[in-house]
Amino acid sequence: MPLWTDIVDPVEATAVARVSLAEYELQWGSLARYLPNVPTGGNYVEFFVDGDQLVDEARYRAYNAPPETTGGGGGGSKLIKLPAMSGNEPIDEKTQLALKNLPDDRIRKSILAAIRRRVFATADRNERTRGVLIETGNVTVVQGNFTINDVFGRDAALTVNAGAGNYWTDAAVDRLAQLNTWVDLYSSKNNGRRPGSILIDPTLFNAFARGNQFATLLANGATRPGLQEEVRALAASAGLPPFDLYGRSTKSGKVLSVKKIYLLPEPGPVESDEAGYLGATYYGESLMADADGFEGIDGEPGMVVGVYKEDRIPFTVEVQSDAITEPVAHNANGSMAIQVLA
Repeated sequence: MPLWTDIVDPVEATAVARVSLAEYELQWGSLARYLPNVPTGGNYVEFFVDGDQLVDEARYRAYNAPPETTGGGGGGSKLIKLPAMSGNEPIDEKTQLALKNLPDDRIRKSILAAIRRRVFATADRNERTRGVLIETGNVTVVQGNFTINDVFGRDAALTVNAGAGNYWTDAAVDRLAQLNTWVDLYSSKNNGRRPGSILIDPTLFNAFARGNQFATLLANGATRPGLQEEVRALAASAGLPPFDLYGRSTKSGKVLSVKKIYLLPEPGPVESDEAGYLGATYYGESLMADADGFEGIDGEPGMVVGVYKEDRIPFTVEVQSDAITEPVAHNANGSMAIQVLA
């Protein structure tokens, strides 16, 4: 099927897609705050695993003496092959007939809308995979015709279940003491580095706020649950990291469990030139960017989109997207999952 450039050429289609992807990630509070979108050459990512991330301390030396040779972190490298993520949205004959007598700008808007839907589909799939990584420390995808099983080696102690008698359905449970215990555990697995964020569903935050320790006594002797600002302030005064309320869903449902909280590093920008403490969502180079008609893209990493039109009946138009992409954990211990509801 040949490229159709009468309305939108592939360079413009790809530019629209990449700008829309960045906007979409910002608009919906993406987990890219913890696993930023990072461009990379080719379709492989190699990074160094620094063991416990500690290096040998420097050694004093006497004047005129040569420096001693010291070791690094004792780790090795890890190679991840990035998978392809693609989609094809046809604009069928009926729709084309309906658009036929409309001005060109209406047809253009219809095609641009299809391009953005391809962007949303790619972003949502990556968001769900980020959620899997944050919850389990691995990337596991079972799709029927395709599977991924990338294990990044998170410490088993960082998957916690509060257990019966300690769930947040019980208002008497000391939530602040629990969180401080879990923060200490996270810190012990990250060489003293404390989490920078507590990721929590808004509904689950309400269960947290219903704890007796946050209740306010009213003038009539009754009590009310703590307000969000009050609860945040008390948690901060207890030395806890800030709460990040996150409840995003895709067509497949909630991205993260509403029964769990997640200790994570400090959030950052959704687009970056380098991985964050936890890792990154890498975008590699698609062969589509090197195809005839895509010369203006120059093979740059990132999502690529083209519009194609069949030159015979039924003259189907197709908006196709391709991305070489996967969230990757550089430091799987940077996430901790804790179940606080049964």
